[in-house]
Amino acid sequence: MGEFEGLRENWLRLVRQTKLDKANFLYWEKLFPVIEERFLENNKVKEEYDWLILPSGLESSYYILLIKAIKPKKVYFLGTKEFKESFLDKIVEKAGLKPSEYILDTLNYDEMDVADVYEKIRKRLDLFYNKKVILDLTRGKRIMSVGAGIVGAFFGFDLVYVDEDWIDEIKRGNPGTEKLVTVKNPFEVFGDLEGQEARELFNHYNYGAAIFFYRKLMEKVADPRKIEIEEILSEAYMHWNSFNFKAAFYKLELLEKKSKQYNVKLDSLINENLEVLRILIKEDKDDEFNLHIIVDLYDNALRKAEVGMFEDSVSRLYRVLELVSQYRLKSYGIETSGPDLSKFEEDYKKISKEIYGFEKNSPFEVGLKDGYILLFILKDYVVEEDSLEDLKKMFGVIRVRDMSIIAHGLELAGEKAFKNMNELAKKFIKRICEKQGKNMQEIIKKHSFVKL
Repeated sequence: MGEFEGLRENWLRLVRQTKLDKANFLYWEKLFPVIEERFLENNKVKEEYDWLILPSGLESSYYILLIKAIKPKKVYFLGTKEFKESFLDKIVEKAGLKPSEYILDTLNYDEMDVADVYEKIRKRLDLFYNKKVILDLTRGKRIMSVGAGIVGAFFGFDLVYVDEDWIDEIKRGNPGTEKLVTVKNPFEVFGDLEGQEARELFNHYNYGAAIFFYRKLMEKVADPRKIEIEEILSEAYMHWNSFNFKAAFYKLELLEKKSKQYNVKLDSLINENLEVLRILIKEDKDDEFNLHIIVDLYDNALRKAEVGMFEDSVSRLYRVLELVSQYRLKSYGIETSGPDLSKFEEDYKKISKEIYGFEKNSPFEVGLKDGYILLFILKDYVVEEDSLEDLKKMFGVIRVRDMSIIAHGLELAGEKAFKNMNELAKKFIKRICEKQGKNMQEIIKKHSFVKL
């Protein structure tokens, strides 16, 4: 094993051990100088470019390599405020850029959409007019790269990206395997790139943005049938993700018709999706409906967590716990608004004292914690296996959500809160499924969304 390979193994070990500061130090001090030397030696760019457009993510090494390899006269950075504050100076320094050799436009990360990206670059088109321009597709927020890519395709810019071997375990590239890939004839290949980006957005539940690209693709590809199928599915899931079950159901019905018309085979999960949507739109709000509305909200929470939106996920899991309580209380004729709880008064005071340290009167409006105290008094099956101590622990988990910015406080709930709330939600859903003789995992799967 050579010296570089040994250093790379040490770097990989540090990343696996989540010693990221040490890994970062090793990368920049020992690995990157060798990576840069090899990259520039093996990736010669013959053409001269007036501008390099970099839709920039929270990264610096790729951009340094690109600037040094391509040697553009000027660089246009498009990035977030976080990129400007944490990464830009390092890139400028290591790439040897003078202030007159680059410009920067910033976008707000939270409010960014494709139209904003497109408009930012479009306003700079005078700079690129009649110039030789190359645009990078390597990194950057997906929406930013897609928007920039559309401009590049429309105006005939060359496209470039840094490819590398990928280490799935750590979700990072393998240092030293970087290579420069230039893409010619962008109008010929960009349909594939747009399709790939659309599916990437789809698979990250960003259905609105995916629809935008699918519709553009349908106007330019020779055979748009498969694209139309994916666009309709995007519309269905966009509605479903917003709890518009009827609109989602009608779109999936349309999808079935179109798939038969175009002879396109659909994923078998779509039939299961239709099955549960039929339950969610029916008039009779029976036990079956209640189970599926709870599971549907639970699946929605899991999708939010999958893309790192833990605050949104926690708020949905809180609502799952509320729905479980409301569903079970209703079976005893207890509504959450203005119920007559006089017959539970003494038991409620006794249990509330043990939980809170002081007596509380039964509520006029039944909140989440009140509901589970009442279910505990009633010895309902969703809590019959739980002790008073379990109830206290549950309320502690819920308190984290109550103190979060999405509820009554200013804290971030985060991944830990999600995991704790998720365990609670799974426990109660499992008990309802067992009571109804259903398999929890099978029902959860029926509410999940197809990946392309």
